Amino acid sequence: MDGRVFPLLVALACAGLSSGVRAANATPAAAASAAQPSWTNARHAFTLQLMQLGPDNVRAFYENMGYPPKAIASIAQVCVFGTSIRNNAKAPITYDVADWIAVTPDGRRHPLITKTQWLRRWQPWGVSSDWSILPARQTLQPGDWAQGFTTVDLPRGTRFKLVYFWREHGTQRQATLAGPQCAAEARHDQH
Repeated sequence: MDGRVFPLLVALACAGLSSGVRAANATPAAAASAAQPSWTNARHAFTLQLMQLGPDNVRAFYENMGYPPKAIASIAQVCVFGTSIRNNAKAPITYDVADWIAVTPDGRRHPLITKTQWLRRWQPWGVSSDWSILPARQTLQPGDWAQGFTTVDLPRGTRFKLVYFWREHGTQRQATLAGPQCAAEARHDQH
């Protein structure tokens, strides 16, 4: 799999393509993804990019994947970001999403919801595996990359800074990605 697959999946999620939508009425994936806000920190050996996903996009994505309605509702109520990470170092890098923190303007710290936590939440609805959420912890070899969704339980429209950590050459490092904002709830026309 190359680095173009995940952006396409995010574009499909952004386009709101669900099994009940006919292709003739669908927004082109490239146009949909171009409108989505994104934030990148590429100043370090461990680079990170977040792309904002709205709740309708998230619902459509998981409906297409065949997830149970209660599992879909649980992830659609939190902030979801398409996330891409890359190891640009000349040594392995290890990360753990459980260490990453979203800091809101009031200084409060909010942990991200890891893939392991999602699988526990979804277990009552029969979801025992998932490939869409960024792996909870992983070691990336030089040049390796990973992609998946990251989530945080914050109100719609909340802006925050993401403080994220990784280990490189046995040393813990830290960086900040300023500006990410949770998507607002979609406004539906009242006709």
